[in-house]
Amino acid sequence: MKARRLLVLCGILAASLAHAYDILYEGDSLYHHIRVTEETGYRYLSFDETRGTQSVMKVRDPIFLQYVYTRLAFAGLAFCGEPSDVLFLGLGGASMPKFFRNHYPKVNVDIVEIDAKVVEVAKKFFGFEEDDHMRVYVKDGRVFLTKTDKKYDLILLDAYNTRSIPFHLTTKEFLEEVRRHLKPDGVVVSNIWSPAMNRFFEAEIKTFQVTFPELYIFPALNSGNYIFVATNQPGCVPRRDVVARAARITRDKRFSFDLADLVKSTYQYATKRPCRASVLTDDRAPVNVLRWQPVEQDEESEGPPG
Repeated sequence: MKARRLLVLCGILAASLAHAYDILYEGDSLYHHIRVTEETGYRYLSFDETRGTQSVMKVRDPIFLQYVYTRLAFAGLAFCGEPSDVLFLGLGGASMPKFFRNHYPKVNVDIVEIDAKVVEVAKKFFGFEEDDHMRVYVKDGRVFLTKTDKKYDLILLDAYNTRSIPFHLTTKEFLEEVRRHLKPDGVVVSNIWSPAMNRFFEAEIKTFQVTFPELYIFPALNSGNYIFVATNQPGCVPRRDVVARAARITRDKRFSFDLADLVKSTYQYATKRPCRASVLTDDRAPVNVLRWQPVEQDEESEGPPG
């Protein structure tokens, strides 16, 4: 009898755990299996059948940035002046565009998202809205860049999903196209998977190094993501200057988190970091193979003192 009761209780517990979150939407697009779920006040977006790893929104505070890497992506602001034109490649649940729009309401923001269904889901379930200063283009990011002459102060690359990488958005030729669309003091920010997961990380470093004058790396601790910041102008920006600029941004824009504290603890100067990997090119970019190959780690460069 006790064993039977135990089995019943285990069955009830398993059922409750299986239904611990609500599925608000699920469907297939041309590019993704999209799922939107909600649990204990948070709404999640996934591009597979998990609870949600692509994006998360706090229902009662839609502009709150839950993931550390989304906060750290704005370290790029500490390397450029006050922006007037910004480009996001990749929309997802619109966490970063919404946050940026809230704190920089007069800046012109272009967003490029290849999947029209993702745009629809972001608007319906994640509080995303276009306005006079923020517009979405449903296009491939690289195609968009080849069709426009516009230049930006800040370009943020966040077009990877949990299972695969669009290889044509990783190559030297693509990054050269990105650089051509930066203003003289412009900055590009890219969200990259952790080196613990793949050899692609080293190849991506090498590709950024040969394309941009300066490269900085910020590990988003405990998240499996790294933020790359590459500048269009040569000259190292020391840690102390980046921290000071981040502190001013946090104060003046009234960020809900301390950007200065994040960059202070994660700043790595990577322009001259040794890399054994090859440059990714349009003719050779096996990024989804490299992702699953182990890599021997070189000692990470912390850059000049300061």
